[in-house]
Amino acid sequence: MKLYLNILCIFLCLSINPVFSQVIDEIVVTGNKSKSLLLNSAGNIAFIAEEEIVFISSHAPAEILNRLPGFYISQGSGQEHLTSIRSPILSGGAGAGSFLYLEDGIPLRSPGFGNVNGLMETIMEIGERTEVIRGPGSVLYGSNAIHGVVNVLTELRDEDDHNHFGIHYSKHEAFADVSFFRSSVDESTSLKFYWKEDNGHSHNHGHEEDNGHEEEENFDQPHYGQQKFLLRKDIFKGSRNYTFSLSGTNLNQETMGYIKGFQAYKDEEKRSINPDPEAFRDTYSIRSYLKIVQELSKGSIILTPYLRYTDMDFKMHFLPGKPLEENSHKSLGLQVLYNRPFGNNVFYIGSDLEITEGDLNEFQSAPDVSFGPRLAYPNGAHYDYNIDSQIISFFINTEWNLNKKTSLTAGFRIENVEYNYNTNIESGTKGRIQIASNRSDDFTNVSPKLALNHKINENLSLFANLSRGSRAPQTTDLYRIQSKQIAGGAESEKLDSIEIGIRGLTGNLEFELVGYSMQKEKFFFRDSQGFNVENGKTSHQGIEIGYYSKITENFEISGSASFAKHEYDFNHTPNGIEKGKTIDSAPDIIGNTRLSYLPTLGGRIEIEWLKIDDYPIDERNAHFYKGHDVFNLRAKFPLTEKINFGFAINNLTDEKYANRADYAFGNYRYFVGHEREFHFTFETEF
Repeated sequence: MKLYLNILCIFLCLSINPVFSQVIDEIVVTGNKSKSLLLNSAGNIAFIAEEEIVFISSHAPAEILNRLPGFYISQGSGQEHLTSIRSPILSGGAGAGSFLYLEDGIPLRSPGFGNVNGLMETIMEIGERTEVIRGPGSVLYGSNAIHGVVNVLTELRDEDDHNHFGIHYSKHEAFADVSFFRSSVDESTSLKFYWKEDNGHSHNHGHEEDNGHEEEENFDQPHYGQQKFLLRKDIFKGSRNYTFSLSGTNLNQETMGYIKGFQAYKDEEKRSINPDPEAFRDTYSIRSYLKIVQELSKGSIILTPYLRYTDMDFKMHFLPGKPLEENSHKSLGLQVLYNRPFGNNVFYIGSDLEITEGDLNEFQSAPDVSFGPRLAYPNGAHYDYNIDSQIISFFINTEWNLNKKTSLTAGFRIENVEYNYNTNIESGTKGRIQIASNRSDDFTNVSPKLALNHKINENLSLFANLSRGSRAPQTTDLYRIQSKQIAGGAESEKLDSIEIGIRGLTGNLEFELVGYSMQKEKFFFRDSQGFNVENGKTSHQGIEIGYYSKITENFEISGSASFAKHEYDFNHTPNGIEKGKTIDSAPDIIGNTRLSYLPTLGGRIEIEWLKIDDYPIDERNAHFYKGHDVFNLRAKFPLTEKINFGFAINNLTDEKYANRADYAFGNYRYFVGHEREFHFTFETEF
């Protein structure tokens, strides 16, 4: 039966997306740092346009990005999440260092200080569009662009003055967004705000009365509030253009922890209880850049100095001792890009420079001896250190038109990352915690790329891509070490990728089909018992499909699907890892299919099917999550020329499922998926 269901999923998810709508005319920038037609791109660029983001009215990035092939966000409580792009669902340093999150091409965090929940710091909900590279992007973007790149773009293409206000409400949450846009011949200004409050989806907290009976009371945790803003100013002065941007995010969240026990997410009582009411996550960030574009007689030069600051405090409720972590960092950086055409060919050369000061403190109030005194999580300070980081890199990227139909792209980056680490507490070993002595480490990585694009005709193209993704270790990989590790033992991670694909338009079908194979070395991860594992090897093979088709004048079908194998490529006896076993949290099939109805009078009604296949939840492949199918219904209608009304029913069938599942510290653990929920939306232009 499972085989037949999977086959059915393949055909129904034979992917497409409004993200592929009008693919042959769509302009993208992330693939080569300049504007180009998607059909001419020698890589797997996908995007979500502003109109799609507005229609979804999402409460989390997962609702937006899970529409893309090869992409899955495992949403936890509130804005906590884990990311998968051509990969398992990665956590810890692996999750923080495998994906690069950008805003207008600038990293949201310094690469060595990545945040596994980094998408919470984006302004995706109020950005103009979001573009994604699936697979390595290190040649153009450097460290952390291993499995994928997410770039939130703020540029507005609408030249007409307008103001927007939207409010979105459900039983458990409310959020609003407001934006202002003014333009003239020589300048434009945009200002956007986003505000959200969530009361935790009515999770209850059980307590026992004096009569011995357990009663339940409404419990306002896990509550969270979130605010985001963007100010952007563009000035056009002949051959020189300026862009100033200031953006920021703030999150104050009480976090619901996981529930334990086999298939506990099906238990009505367990799924409604918050087992960790004391858990929280507070984080804020602010970023600014000034982009100067100078047109030259031949080519152009772009200078982009930028600043960033981010701060985060949170309870590590996923560890037995539940320590408190505080981390922050501030950065000053400069991006330089020069391009020059040679006939029909283009030559790019660039450099990225950045200096960062960061710190991390981890403190546990009481000891936890679940693993015995020798491997205990001790009370007191686990880590308390400061790090100075310097990054310098140079890259070259060339685009050669071999003939009218075939183009070749070749490039490479050389990058040096230096860390200077200083501990504020005495070095040594206490339980499983090891505090490293002061030290310096540096890493140099080279990332090459060779890509080919061949246009079969004006509407169809083939592409192939050989590339390497690389990253220096995260600072936590190097200095948040354990008793069995050697300080500085982590090495630079490398991933070699080959892919071949076809995209275009045939009849009323727009599509993309891509096959890939990737090998990763020096993989650094945390096992199911919380122990760090260095220098692992993994392999990744898959097929991704995307499509959009206008069935009739009023009906469209779209979607995405990924069929992949993610396997360990090494043996590690202490963890029960064997070469050829599936990496934990790696579903073979991920699918998203949407059927839309477009009423003659305007608006849109959409039903969405999200499919996650079963997957192992420990490295031994001894425990599994059975997967799930979730259906969502969305609609939006014009009431007047400038007023829209919409609604959504998430989890239409009220499926009992887990957003995240793992097997850790001897227990099944689940982050419960949301029950059926109704949302209402009101938007107006003024």
